[in-house]
Amino acid sequence: MPSGCGENGRKQRTQLALPFRALPWDCQVHAVLFVHRVVGLPNGLYFLVRNEDSFGELRTATRSEFKWVKPDGCPDDLPLYELARGDCRELSKRLFMPSDVEHYLPLLFSLDAPLSSRSNCLGMVAHLEPTLQERGAWMYPRLFWETGVLGQVLYLEAHAVGVSATGIGCFFDDPVHEILGLRGMKFQSLYHFTVGGPVLDNRIMSLPAYPGPTIDA
Repeated sequence: MPSGCGENGRKQRTQLALPFRALPWDCQVHAVLFVHRVVGLPNGLYFLVRNEDSFGELRTATRSEFKWVKPDGCPDDLPLYELARGDCRELSKRLFMPSDVEHYLPLLFSLDAPLSSRSNCLGMVAHLEPTLQERGAWMYPRLFWETGVLGQVLYLEAHAVGVSATGIGCFFDDPVHEILGLRGMKFQSLYHFTVGGPVLDNRIMSLPAYPGPTIDA
């Protein structure tokens, strides 16, 4: 999820790591993390600043009581900050979708536990208004491209470690802004994501993506 340019004392900014380097602009999308059941990381609210040029603006724009300290053991070149400790399960459940919809998530997205008990939920927060003022309205859909690339990386990484993941299109952006203390249009919540253990629905037939070596294409 970092941009890939944080080595040798440089700030995270330019998108050099694959697949982010396919986007020809500096990072404009950050991640607020609702952490639960992660080894070595206390439960709570965290922020990954993907473009460190925005750190000062983010700290000023969010709640004054947030700590903005690096967790113990966090690498120097990873701009991950602890905002507050606590149990975020019910909070993430209320922010990301109504309970009656959340009840059907395991069926819709093949995740085995309710949203409130997942290991990780995150919101993608874009540096919106200044980016549009600088680059123009054409940049608006491209911010969603950036959230999409982040989501695809999270899908791949989740499956690589044996779990599953899904994007969440139904979330409440205004309450997210309220929790963070964001006002105005400088930073806006654009997309959300969650990670959990997979459950396969055996009623659904699946076929290989490509013909096997013994199959005539």
